[in-house]
Amino acid sequence: MSQTTPNNTPQRPLAIVMGKNYASRLGMVRAAGMAGCDVVVVQTQLKWMKDTPIDIYSKYVVETKVAHQPDGQLIMDTIMGYKGKRKTMFILPTDDWTASLIDTHLDILSPHFITPHVNHQQGAILRIMDKMHQKELARAAGAIVAEGWLCRYAEGGHYIPEGITYPCFTKPVECYTGALKPFLKRCDNREQLEETLRAIAKYKKDILVEEYHPITKEYAVLGVAFGNSSIMPAFIQLDSDREGVAATGRVRPISQLPGIADVLGRFMEKTQFTGLFDIDLYESEGKVFFNELNARFGASGYAVTKGVVNLPEVFISYFLKDLKDPKDLKDLDASDNFPVQSFANEKTCFDMLYADMLNYWQYKRSINKADIRFIMDDDDPGPSRMASKDERLLFLRSIVWSIRNKSRK
Repeated sequence: MSQTTPNNTPQRPLAIVMGKNYASRLGMVRAAGMAGCDVVVVQTQLKWMKDTPIDIYSKYVVETKVAHQPDGQLIMDTIMGYKGKRKTMFILPTDDWTASLIDTHLDILSPHFITPHVNHQQGAILRIMDKMHQKELARAAGAIVAEGWLCRYAEGGHYIPEGITYPCFTKPVECYTGALKPFLKRCDNREQLEETLRAIAKYKKDILVEEYHPITKEYAVLGVAFGNSSIMPAFIQLDSDREGVAATGRVRPISQLPGIADVLGRFMEKTQFTGLFDIDLYESEGKVFFNELNARFGASGYAVTKGVVNLPEVFISYFLKDLKDPKDLKDLDASDNFPVQSFANEKTCFDMLYADMLNYWQYKRSINKADIRFIMDDDDPGPSRMASKDERLLFLRSIVWSIRNKSRK
């Protein structure tokens, strides 16, 4: 995949991986590195976030920059500092906020970088990030979709439309609005809904209210899209005891969700999206519901990279002309020739330990029994060594807390 400079020196493509979570960045760093790219990491976490950026110790990383949210202009200046550095350069976002930032500056970025996009139109990814719009497209593609109502904000509060059924569930309309994620709430009656909306009113944002369905299983379908075609070889099934948290689970062939690949293929074609994505689904009372599209690859995508196929490499190969047509890999769509594998996102498990959602021994069991781990990699040991230092400190802290709690009793 190397290109050549005028003096015949091989020049590797450059991949700029950006996001706030080191676990999501690390999976993309390794995927892009294995695809033949040199990697620059742009850390966009908020200033108060203190996680050690272990991904910058990956052997694939040639440089790292820090450009904190919410300073979008600083992040743009950081990216544009690489203009002209390589013949081919990719920008690979790993969270919704960075994906939205790329989309809103597409006219500036696209002459110099290969980015996710919708028909090369600035602001078009923001449109498909709108959950109400996603619902319309998914329903038209044949997916089962929970009924939803839009509670619009006006000066003084939210308007509650007629017809809402209870229980219901509140969520942000825009999937990149992280500030509203604490208000993902079940409301059993109008009074509870009004209370939730009063708490949200200070953000002056519209809110989506959905009919509530009890979740028995949660899935994420990982893929890469090229406008009119998409590849979705696998999905992950989250462990059911950790609702909404992609800490541990299984990687399965997409054929084990019969008919879903066809439905989601039609959905992705309607979006006209080009880039890496994951689609959240959930099962309730025997039916599989569409939940939302994320127009980027999150941490869970690394389970597919390690267990099935490097989808970021498919994306990169297409633009390097190594893959003439994405349909060259159409056999991956119905692949059922790989074994079901377990995975553990050590970062998420670590956060659950820190929040006392797991004890230390539960944490160790979760990661030690996994076939695929997101941090530990014998071929790229730097990030794992740095993570082990944090783990040892936390283990000592857990012992101190245990002794302190026993003494209080």
